[in-house]
Parts: sequence; C-alpha cells; structure tokens
Amino acid sequence: MEDVSKITIIETIDTAKEYASKLEGLIKSIEVAKKQVNTSTQKTIEDIDNVFDLFTSVVIDALDKRRNVLKTEALRYQEEGLIPLKACHDLIEGKLQATEAYIEEGRNILRVSGITSAEEIVKFIEKASQLGSLPAVPSLEEVPDISFQCPMESVSVKVEQTLSGVGAVSRMGPVQVTEVDEKPGALLVRWEEVDFERTVDIHSFRLQMAYGDVRGQMNLLEGNFHDVYFGSECQHLVRDLRPGVPYTFRVCCQVEGDTEWSAWSLPRVATTNYDPFCWDLSNTNYKITNENKIATKISTDQAILFSSSAQFGPGHSIEFTVLECGVGCSDEGLGLVDVGVAGESLLQPGALFVNALGCVFVDGREKTTKLPRLEKGSKVSFTCEHVRENKIRVDIDSNNKTVTYDWNISSPHLKLYFAICFGQSEWKVLVE
Repeated sequence: MEDVSKITIIETIDTAKEYASKLEGLIKSIEVAKKQVNTSTQKTIEDIDNVFDLFTSVVIDALDKRRNVLKTEALRYQEEGLIPLKACHDLIEGKLQATEAYIEEGRNILRVSGITSAEEIVKFIEKASQLGSLPAVPSLEEVPDISFQCPMESVSVKVEQTLSGVGAVSRMGPVQVTEVDEKPGALLVRWEEVDFERTVDIHSFRLQMAYGDVRGQMNLLEGNFHDVYFGSECQHLVRDLRPGVPYTFRVCCQVEGDTEWSAWSLPRVATTNYDPFCWDLSNTNYKITNENKIATKISTDQAILFSSSAQFGPGHSIEFTVLECGVGCSDEGLGLVDVGVAGESLLQPGALFVNALGCVFVDGREKTTKLPRLEKGSKVSFTCEHVRENKIRVDIDSNNKTVTYDWNISSPHLKLYFAICFGQSEWKVLVE
C-alpha cells in the first residue's frame, strides 16, 4: 500500500511538473505578446514624431513661401505706384529749378537797374509767359494705398479642421497573413480581413516580401521589403524562392474610394523546403538554362525530357510557358508522368498529356474536350488534389480554358514527374 501511494505521488508530481512547464510556456508567450505591444507602440510613437516633424517643416516652408510671395506682390505694387510719381516729381523739380533761376535773374536786374538796358528788361518780362500752368499731381485716391488682409479666424478654423484629421493610429492592420503553404521553390501566401468592427469594401491588396527574418529589426524593415503582388485576390504564389531560406511577408489593403493604403499586417516568416521545379540535365537532346528552368530542344530526334525528380503532387501548381515553338505535331507536347513510362512518346499509359494541337490524353486515351493549341506565349498550368487512395483530380488551364480529370496513378507517394516531348528543334519551354 505504501509503494502504491508513493507511485501515485510521483505520478502526481510529474503531472504537476508538466503542467508547470506549460504554464511557463504560456508566460513566455505573454512576454512575447507584451514585447510586441511595447515595441509596436514605441515604433508608432517614433513614426508619429517623425511624420509630424516633417509635416511641421513642410507647413513652415509653405508659410515662408507664401510670406515671400505676398511681400514680393507688395513690393511690385509699390514699384508700380512710385514710377508715375517719380516722373511727376522730376517734372516739377525741373520746373522749380527753372523758376528759381528766373527769380534770381529778376533780382539781379533790380540790383543793377541803372545798368540794365530796356531790351533786357523786355526779354525778362517775356520769359514770364514760359512759367506756364502748374503740372497735374495725382490725388491720394489715384495712387496705391497698399494693405494686407488675412482672415485669421476663418483660416485658423480651416487649418484646425484639416489638421485634426491628419494621421490615424491602428490597433492592428485590417488584413493579416493567415497561412503560408510550402510549394516547390515557392510559398503560397494567404491573407484575410480581421477588422470586423467596421464593414468596408476592400478594393485591392498589396503583398510585400523581404529576404530573411527581419522581425524586430527596425533598420531592416522598410529597406528590405518590396512588392510582390497587387490585386483583389486573397492569396498569391510567390515563386523563385530558395529552399531553406527564410522570407518575411506582410500585407495591407486599400479601401474602395480611398487612395491611401492601410496599416501593414504583422510580419510573417516562412520557408519552403521543397526544391524548385527544374528539368533533368542528362538528356543531350535538350539544352537546360536559367537555373534549370528553361529547356530548349537542340536536336531533331523525338525525345522526352523529364523533371529532375518526381516533384509534382497534390496541393502543387505548375505552369509551363512556351517561349519558342515549332509547327507542332500530334505526338509533341507536355504533361505529367507517372512511374513506368518508357520510350520517346507520352501517348501511353502512365501519362497525362496535352499535345501541341490542344488534344488531351489520359493514359493514352484521347478526351473529347480540346484546349487551345500550343503557340509562342502559351501558358499551360496543372494543379491537382488527392481524391482517395491513388486517385488524384487534375485541373488543366490553358489560355483561360480549364478542364478537369480524375486520374488513377501508381506512385505510392502521389508524386509525379512533369515532362515535355518534342521532335522539332524550335521548341523552348519554361517551367515554374
């Protein structure tokens, strides 16, 4: 009985330890959450100070410019008003000097009246007619009376109303990255609206990516992010990513009728561990370039080029882009390949094949629905999902026309090769 009690106590202690460990984990989660609140608040306050300091300098600069414009306008009015007054002043000044000289001449005649001849006196008297009438001088009503008006009260009200609506503090970005799925050489990023307190019509989303994990590194946040998607969809497949390398994503939105973008979501870090889709390098009938993504047919022998491994499976999406094309024969084209395919044709069991003419073959049997023929610039994409056991459902999209087929495959891991098969040398295909 004593041993049983001891064992029970030990088990209880172990359970308590496990519980305590979980509680400690929760405390750490709370500390992380508190750090997020404090850090984001500090950054927000710094952003507010930076923006309003900049805004203050902009306002002061605008006021100084307006001040100088008004001063210049006042000086222009001054100059325009003084020009005729100066001309009138110069005219009167000239007449005054001439009159004063005339008066002095008369005084001289009086001082020497006994010597002055009658003829000189007559000439002096005749000069009196040259005095003429007084020049016209503009009245005060005719010259500028420069003044300055500024309705300070109404301007102050307008400025206050405008400034009262500048900026906004958000508790959290209205959209958040909710899920990131690993794909071969890519990440499928999904987001959704989380601000349910207000109902708005979101016009478009903006997804940005940064290389590495830049969370908590304020100096790296803005400089490293770049746009990878604009649009109305709530998900985007970001391609051309290196396996094992972390990437940071954030998203924001634009409300219908608004030109400004919302606050950013929380940064979300994700990594893909799947190698990107690429071609096998051992087939000498094809030249492989662009990080093994572009295959160029360089021989005239009919040959199948497979992917480097069985990379395609449920949840994946693959896209072929025809960069260059030939005439196109019924046994030339592209598709997916199960295990056990042999020879140099994809018109056989174990292959889902779209030929250059747009015909679709599943396990060598032609389907009734046709897709557009393969031409330069054509894009053909395959997506698939697991139905049950070894059955998958494949969607094929070619130039906005889509067909769907259920396909039984023998691959135990539901992994397929992708392949192209051409005989002519003009074909060049990119896989992503």
